[in-house]
Amino acid sequence: MKMLVVHLNLLISFLICGLMAGCGKMSSGEQDTLRVLCGSSMAAPVQETGRLFAETHKARIEYDLGGSETLLPKILAGACGDVFVCHDPFEEKLKTAGRCANAVAVGWLEPVLAVRPGNPKGIRAVADLTKRGLKIGLGDPRYSTCGKLFVNALRQRGLYDGVMANVVLQARTHAEVANGLILGPLDAVVVWNFVMRLYAGKLEAVPTGIEYPATRVTVLGLTSSGNPALRDAFLAWCDQPQMKAVFRQHGYNRERE
Repeated sequence: MKMLVVHLNLLISFLICGLMAGCGKMSSGEQDTLRVLCGSSMAAPVQETGRLFAETHKARIEYDLGGSETLLPKILAGACGDVFVCHDPFEEKLKTAGRCANAVAVGWLEPVLAVRPGNPKGIRAVADLTKRGLKIGLGDPRYSTCGKLFVNALRQRGLYDGVMANVVLQARTHAEVANGLILGPLDAVVVWNFVMRLYAGKLEAVPTGIEYPATRVTVLGLTSSGNPALRDAFLAWCDQPQMKAVFRQHGYNRERE
């Protein structure tokens, strides 16, 4: 029985050591694998950029997609990864924690007021969202940076109570918000700029004149990377003008650019 206990203790020790070393240097068979944690809002251009990188560098990319606010705690808790693609303010949080080795800005996010094509409700400005009977959708400000920026803009203009009285949907994903207008009963929504490109022809933008704080999309190299050479090669790849153009083509650019 004593020998069995000793063997079990040794096995447990090996397992713990293996877990602790999981984000360390990769074995030779893993040298061509890049682990990318990517905020779901940036998935489409990142996967296109990643496909081109993988073809050129003969590498394999593993993606972990999710909300930036859910991926950040995983990284801070020690999740294995080479690259984190996110939007402001998550870069600063990683830098403060000492988890960011380097970074490349590749695009911009900006809230857009959208209505049905033809603008049947005649919404011409943010103030029009206070009209009685309108049904509005936006990202839940507790989880959505887009929703938070819009709500802050309403407060600054004294429109918060009037507009929020008409908000009937506060969702966690851009798809829920957009589909609430495209397929559901909503009259207007506030979504990220890339959503307009994603649902081209199904949404119409209403210019608001609001200048929101700059929200960059960044590709961050993680200090926990098991393959820093491939990590840095990917960041250099993303820093090329033609790769940043991929993000612009997907709608990640500001209205005033």
